[in-house]
Amino acid sequence: MALVDSFPGLVGIRYLAALSAIGCLAMPAHGQRDSAATESDQGAIGATLVRGDVHRADELWHLGPMEQALHGSGHMASFLEVWGRLLFDGPVSAESGTASGEGPLQIVHFGGSHVQAGRIGWSFRNRLAQDRPGLVIGRGIHAPYRLVGSNGPPERGWTSPVQFSMQSCANRRHEGSWGITGVEASCAGAATVSCWTGSPAGEQCASTFRVLSPPDSVVNWRPDPAEGWLQDTSLLGSTGIVQWTWAEGIVLPDTVELWASAAGAAALQGVEWIPDGADLIFHDLGANGANSTSWLRNPHFPAQLSAVNPDLAVLAWGINDAHMPPSRFSAERFKEHYQSLIQAIRRAVPGVDILLVTNNDSHYRHKHNPNAAAVREVMLELVESEQVACWDLYGHLGGPGSIERLGEIGYAAADRLHMRRDGYVLMGELLYELLVRASIPFAVGMP
Repeated sequence: MALVDSFPGLVGIRYLAALSAIGCLAMPAHGQRDSAATESDQGAIGATLVRGDVHRADELWHLGPMEQALHGSGHMASFLEVWGRLLFDGPVSAESGTASGEGPLQIVHFGGSHVQAGRIGWSFRNRLAQDRPGLVIGRGIHAPYRLVGSNGPPERGWTSPVQFSMQSCANRRHEGSWGITGVEASCAGAATVSCWTGSPAGEQCASTFRVLSPPDSVVNWRPDPAEGWLQDTSLLGSTGIVQWTWAEGIVLPDTVELWASAAGAAALQGVEWIPDGADLIFHDLGANGANSTSWLRNPHFPAQLSAVNPDLAVLAWGINDAHMPPSRFSAERFKEHYQSLIQAIRRAVPGVDILLVTNNDSHYRHKHNPNAAAVREVMLELVESEQVACWDLYGHLGGPGSIERLGEIGYAAADRLHMRRDGYVLMGELLYELLVRASIPFAVGMP
């Protein structure tokens, strides 16, 4: 069964009843919210996309050509070969293998508020599901953004009768034992948490989920009730990841209740439903305000990344690095930060392919910010020096001045830095089309 993102209007009666009973329909006010979060959350996208090739949309005449948007595609040949087989030959079984040798093809998308909003991944997954309806597509790790009142993917639900606070690697004043998600929701005492899968009961086709928490914590999270679950703690000590599996033949419900295994401070970094027979999993892992050094602060990032074992890491940090006066931005320092990130990721997952994403055009203090062009130049230099690929989003969206055009048609937020809902959906569509076209030579054996 294909796994397609759906929205709260489709949630089961059981979940709505639980929300009403504990009075959690409104989000707590103590979370960390991005300045453009309200705009990125505005409206509700339909359950399907019908646009097709976005380059044919009249209002997007300013987009750059697709054939000039990807640099260094040969540096992600391992991913593109398996991605092409998935697109053109059908599901990739565990026997035939992925770029990492087993399991579903996995993409991890890192970044700041653009990624935390969740719309880019939503758009990518839905385009794939539309084009290849037989594939089983997973949403990846659900970071607990909405548990603390921050913005996040609209199709994912978190509730608790206890107040949680957020610690984020993007905030220099915060300290945490972070991992792959870069964020952590914590509370002072014993707690229960409800986490919604995003699909009505029975449509998830999943019997396994994983809970991510700090490996040095004495408080772990367990399903409530715990009967019928099989626990795998083999990764707990090194990564903080515990896996739970229901008995054979039982489908995971739409909502999982978690409870802290002991009294005392409890921290939660994410939950992942693993669809049975998944062909592809796309993880959205961003943090509002994150820059190119944020994830380097995460002590358990390498171990958790190794456990996820992605085939492609999409690195979209940079918009916050460049949000400053041009006189303060150092291209050399930015390049060094990215080199450190690339090296850390490759140490954790030696076989991973890496795709850099340049910044969109933006403003700083109501004026055009030339730092976006400088970020682009650095990333293009890294293509050869670090053997990575680069998606030139800056040029693809139209280059200098394109943020004004995107604002005029309702795609860019009022701050001319972030996007509104449709702008993020556009990014997801462009990324999907970029990877589809890039896979063709690998899929059909063209030179």
